[in-house]
Amino acid sequence: MVTIKHLAIIPDGNRRWAKVKGLPLWQGHIKASKNIPEIIKGAFALGINSVTIWGGSYDNLTKRAPKEIEVLNRIYSFLSARFLKSRDVRDGKVRLRILGEWKKLLKDKTKEDLIRAETATKKNGPYNLTLLIGYNGDREMVKAINKLVRAGSKIDEEDIKRAIWTKDLLPVDLIIRTGGEPHLSAGFMMWDVRYAQLYFTEKLWPDFDVKDLKEAVGCYEGRERRQGK
Repeated sequence: MVTIKHLAIIPDGNRRWAKVKGLPLWQGHIKASKNIPEIIKGAFALGINSVTIWGGSYDNLTKRAPKEIEVLNRIYSFLSARFLKSRDVRDGKVRLRILGEWKKLLKDKTKEDLIRAETATKKNGPYNLTLLIGYNGDREMVKAINKLVRAGSKIDEEDIKRAIWTKDLLPVDLIIRTGGEPHLSAGFMMWDVRYAQLYFTEKLWPDFDVKDLKEAVGCYEGRERRQGK
């Protein structure tokens, strides 16, 4: 088993995959949604108890074409229904959390489907799956700071952690970003990734599979993690 407790994934490259294939951009999201359950299952099988996937930024859900946003809504509903039918969920092993500003951005039907999946698994464990939808790390931090300022007390690290959307999540050990773009976006989980190892791959997310996941995890396990020491 691996030493990773919390894995975060930035699944980039859907639109570029579609463009290479000569397909409408939204087709990349549909193709990408099909490997998400297998990646999650693969991570849990490796002994990683907490997996966070960035399912869509605030910008993705406010600045993209209407057709693309409609497809993303459909995908979220599809994934939530498939999630509830999975064996690990039926056996009470996986809890789902959805964080971000999704409740004010998604369609009513999509929100209902996500809330149903989140509520049905609230008491599950020991595995944790978190989807970040309508999530920008910079927006999260601004809202947290304003919340603390309104409270008017002296601020320490624990206060910041309690104020951010990801307050119940463990610190991230490993971030995988697909798509060959070696950077983080929109302040991704900036408080929780302070000591995370970063893994970048040229693979576009629709082509990323469990074998690629194992390669990334193996790379992490072969490194020394100093955490600033």
